[in-house]
Amino acid sequence: MSDNTTIIDGNKLIRDAFYAIPDFTDSEGNHISGLYGAFFKLKELLAAPDLKALKLTFDSDTSSFTEDVKWQIGRFAELIASIEGADTDSELEVTESVKSSVDEILKSLSPSGSVKELPKFKHTLTVTSDLSEVEKIFSKAAESAGSKTDRFVGYHFVTERNGNEKSSVEALGLSLCFDDENAYYIPVVNFITASYLGQKLSELSQKASLSGFDMKDDFRFYVPTEMKERTSGYSKDDTGYKSSVRAFDVLIGAYVINPIKNDYQIWDICSEYLGIPLPKKSDVFGKEKLSVCDENIVADYAGKIAATCYMAAPIIRNKLEKTGMEELFYNIEMPLSYILYAMEDEGIIAKRDALKEYGDKLQVRIEELEKLIYEAAGCEFNINSPKQLGEILFEKLGLPAEKKTKSGYSTAADVLEKLAPEHKIVADILEYRGLAKLKSTYADGLAAFIEKDERIHTSFNQTITATGRISSTEPNLQNIPMRTELGRLIRKVFVPKDGYVFADADYSQIELRILAHMSEDQGLISAYHEGDDIHRITASKVFHVPFEEVTPLQRRNAKAVNFGIVYGISSFGLSQDLSISVGEAKEYMEKYFETYPGVRDYQNRVIQDAKNKGYSETMFGRRRPIPELKSGNYMMRQFGERVAMNAPIQGTAADIMKIAMINVFYRIKRENLKSRLILQIHDELLIETAPDEIEQVSDILTKEMEKAVELSVPMEVDCHTGSDWYEAK
Repeated sequence: MSDNTTIIDGNKLIRDAFYAIPDFTDSEGNHISGLYGAFFKLKELLAAPDLKALKLTFDSDTSSFTEDVKWQIGRFAELIASIEGADTDSELEVTESVKSSVDEILKSLSPSGSVKELPKFKHTLTVTSDLSEVEKIFSKAAESAGSKTDRFVGYHFVTERNGNEKSSVEALGLSLCFDDENAYYIPVVNFITASYLGQKLSELSQKASLSGFDMKDDFRFYVPTEMKERTSGYSKDDTGYKSSVRAFDVLIGAYVINPIKNDYQIWDICSEYLGIPLPKKSDVFGKEKLSVCDENIVADYAGKIAATCYMAAPIIRNKLEKTGMEELFYNIEMPLSYILYAMEDEGIIAKRDALKEYGDKLQVRIEELEKLIYEAAGCEFNINSPKQLGEILFEKLGLPAEKKTKSGYSTAADVLEKLAPEHKIVADILEYRGLAKLKSTYADGLAAFIEKDERIHTSFNQTITATGRISSTEPNLQNIPMRTELGRLIRKVFVPKDGYVFADADYSQIELRILAHMSEDQGLISAYHEGDDIHRITASKVFHVPFEEVTPLQRRNAKAVNFGIVYGISSFGLSQDLSISVGEAKEYMEKYFETYPGVRDYQNRVIQDAKNKGYSETMFGRRRPIPELKSGNYMMRQFGERVAMNAPIQGTAADIMKIAMINVFYRIKRENLKSRLILQIHDELLIETAPDEIEQVSDILTKEMEKAVELSVPMEVDCHTGSDWYEAK
């Protein structure tokens, strides 16, 4: 073997290539993308000017590989051995004949019969933990950005969680990229601490637009200057992002552009916006902790993420500008990401003992219901088994059933709810199901999320829902029950810290008010300006009875129509909600549209607009693509029309809530209060309030939420305080 022989691990070459490029098969159905990628890499290696020979090694132990990869490794070795001039040890002398043979093999493997250069990262990676070199890298980054708004510095924190608690996350290193040729990885070691790197990033944010992925998680290490120093609320007229450097989250940007994609990961953005394949993290590292993986591989992967953030940011920003959503991104979504981080970090106290008491109370009622159900059925059975439940209800007890299928009778909630008024056992089963879910999800489930500080630190997600609403996970606090008294009691578990109280405020009928504004229906607008019960007013007008004589049933029906219209409900859907015939429901809706004709005109207008454009739009320019409107399936098109009616309203409500959060958060900061915004649930905000700030906080909540937007109808906010969340609500 000559001194200029390069040794290559053939197994690794195939595996890396297999995960790095899109999968494809040959005419016989064999997966050969790894094989193709490996020969492409081989071609590049053979072109190196100083290389004299190349030796490929193949480890016989391939147990950790999939069958596809194993086959490709074997085929790779066979093809190498077939090259004229290759010896039995798979060593290739670099000759024109060998290069030509590799080219021919590549062409035979290519689906098109020709060889094109695969898109790839072209950055040279530098790994250093030398303090003086690191300082120079940050100086070069600042110099390269030059305080220009369109020059980005991509970065990525490599982190690892060492425990179940969110506070257990630690940084292993930081990657940076700020030009087309170089990327850097700085491991956390010795004098290079996470705190030091965070401080350097904070300083850099004054001179450069930092671009990262899912930056909310990075704020535990640093906060961009414009967020840290900010004290002002939202202003639609703020155009500072056009002239000064601002943080740019490529995840949020990609989400705003296409909110109907289920989930965005960094490899999705790399592929979609750059056309470069980036393997999934799990494909590179498996389930291994990054701290025990080869640091060179970690550094390479981190460098590619930083390069992705650097290269994708200007492309995404340009698309935001073209679609008119740049202002939405910079003035609403980016400041909100920091507020959500601050809320997550603060958390909310949950009393363990109260949670157990609540679970015990639920268990008593669950056992009572079990006995009642068994007595009514005349035997014991598994209430949670749809098959057994169906047989008891529809065969043994002879209740009217929907058509039986191969899997048995349907015992879905909507089926049972129709039977509940007539059959007590069904009502008991529905209550049993509800309480069992309450116990498993909340009484038992929430305990696992209480951390050492006795608080639950949920994760707020701003890139999940298609309409722009915020959701939460680990745990999902957006689904805290409200429909039943026993469900609402879970809120007693959540309390403020000693001496503090909760101030809770929520919007009254925000979506109905937005409908009134967007439809410009004068009757609906007048009804809100009258200041009385909107559902009673609607009932009075729809059913032609004096306001004072509206019955509770008429009001309930009018309420169902009011809210149903917002969601584009059909006469069939309304009939299901009110347990009335489709004909009656249709008549109710016709009377509603006669009373508020502007609403029907609005619905027709937004449906046609969405059909023409392919998307709906909120008052603040947020777009929601609706591809279903062009579907060949009638039911899908109907769904698309309901989305077109609802998305502008629900999306506008989400935008208004986000603006309110920005205004409330920064007003609290501006007035230097001890109170903290800790929770957002749909149309509701919760503040852990200092005792000497109760009046001030209540005023902030009410005023900032009401003036978050100017509509043709008044915005109304209900604000209450209490010693726990139940009492405050």
